Amino acid sequence: MKRKILLLLLIISFVGFGQQKDNHKKDINAEKINQEIKNFPAPLTPILPEYPKVAKLAGIQGKVFVQATIDEKGNVAETKILKSEQETLNASAIEAIKKTKFTPAVSKQNKKVKATVVIPINFKLDDKSNVPDVGVTPEPPADISDPDINATVEVEKLPALIETGKPIYPEEAKKNNISGKVYVKILVSKDGSPKKAVVIKTENEIFNQSAVDAAMKCKFSPALQKGNPVAVWIVLPYKFALDGKEMPNYGEYSTTEEAKKTYASLINLSDNPDKAEALGVPKGIKSEKLDTDIKYGDESAVYKGIFKGKEGYVFYARKDKVVYRHISKTLEEIRGYVEGLKNKDK
Repeated sequence: MKRKILLLLLIISFVGFGQQKDNHKKDINAEKINQEIKNFPAPLTPILPEYPKVAKLAGIQGKVFVQATIDEKGNVAETKILKSEQETLNASAIEAIKKTKFTPAVSKQNKKVKATVVIPINFKLDDKSNVPDVGVTPEPPADISDPDINATVEVEKLPALIETGKPIYPEEAKKNNISGKVYVKILVSKDGSPKKAVVIKTENEIFNQSAVDAAMKCKFSPALQKGNPVAVWIVLPYKFALDGKEMPNYGEYSTTEEAKKTYASLINLSDNPDKAEALGVPKGIKSEKLDTDIKYGDESAVYKGIFKGKEGYVFYARKDKVVYRHISKTLEEIRGYVEGLKNKDK
């Protein structure tokens, strides 16, 4: 009995090995045939997959990549799903392709031959016509090999950031003193360039587009898998915070006189920090006005402050109806801020 079972297993294994060899030969032959083709098959009528009702109701959308073998008469001989973002859409894609008649492929010797094409079908709910986008290509599109956004790809080396894309602080967020953080998931391609960027978490949507634009300007060294570059998804956080360099001004007033009064109040508080306790300023702050060459606008001043042994600097200025205030750890940062204001005026 044992000998019969062993013999049966041996026969099955040889049959399986033979099938694998046959499939491998088919793939090799298909590649060889495709290389000898001058004109690839093209649909004679539009490929019109029906959007599955269940998928519509569930809000399902995504791409399906179908490999189709077209015979010498232009009929669909075989179909195969190469990749699918949603299995619910597969049957509709296959059915539409099988119903379509194609022009047969023509070889370099001007003979009608069998050929293989790849048909990407994009099911999108925001399409008013409800007809999925369809294309036909001789080779699989580049994005067919891209990993899914939620896929885990094991690599020996993750992408390293070579060049950072700096996000632009939205003017509306500046005016309304809005800050927040955005997490962007980036698809880094085999050559290290960002291919896609998707916001996966945000504290305020006003920053989303700026974060995505910055992510797409980044440059990376590619991820490595067994020594070869591969495409992977990584996450980058973008923090939008209004510090002295980002804040355009302390306040803009309707008249010059109002701006003068505000500036004078700030100077008075800096000259007399004890008076500021009523406004919630901590006790123990020492303030000293500095004699520097840092000047801006109609009037300006620089103060050195000491609190709990730590030094800091505050710059005040007024230009017509606008009052500025900038806090920094060093005088050099103050200089840089003032130079920035002067450059904006040019």
